Amino acid sequence: MSKKIDEIKKRSLVAGGMPEAARKLEAATRIEAMAVILRGTANRNWGWFSREDERLHLQTVDKDAMRGPKKAKVWLENKGRRIFEIAAPGDLTSKEWKKLETAVSGKRDLIESRWTAFMVEHHWLAATIEESAVTLTAYPGTHNRFTRTIDLVAIFPGAYPRGKRPPSKVDLESSPGLLAVGPQDDPDERNHLALHEFLFVD
Repeated sequence: MSKKIDEIKKRSLVAGGMPEAARKLEAATRIEAMAVILRGTANRNWGWFSREDERLHLQTVDKDAMRGPKKAKVWLENKGRRIFEIAAPGDLTSKEWKKLETAVSGKRDLIESRWTAFMVEHHWLAATIEESAVTLTAYPGTHNRFTRTIDLVAIFPGAYPRGKRPPSKVDLESSPGLLAVGPQDDPDERNHLALHEFLFVD
């Protein structure tokens, strides 16, 4: 899709005109690459787009509220710590914001799971392992960066004794946001952990 946009831009610029077709295609692409997470909540649909801030949030994804004065947005984490902080009020009332906060509280697990898969897809999450400890680095290279450590001995007692097994390997799987860890070469044969359960804390 990006190549097609570039081609349209080049043709438009060579012709001496504004790349209107390219802008329309880019806008259509943004709309297509949209995840709706909460529907019909506080009279709006909520989610995120493919080009996003590297920080968990929800924003209005309705056609009339994607931008401009009606656009509303809320931060749901601060370096991995759960919050509910209004970033853009849009045209929502305090009562509607309260409804959204209640809905988010009830569906945190779903939201965080979907966002974690999104993070893996966009390479916003890295994992390294040393002996029986896995270190997760979220949003590496940004001001939102934070880390989490997973103690495999505590989670799998007896399964990862030091020096008694081949070195373990780790892979991140975007669908559905899993960490595959173990000595096996095939990730499907390893232990799997839901990443969002370790990334986000109260």
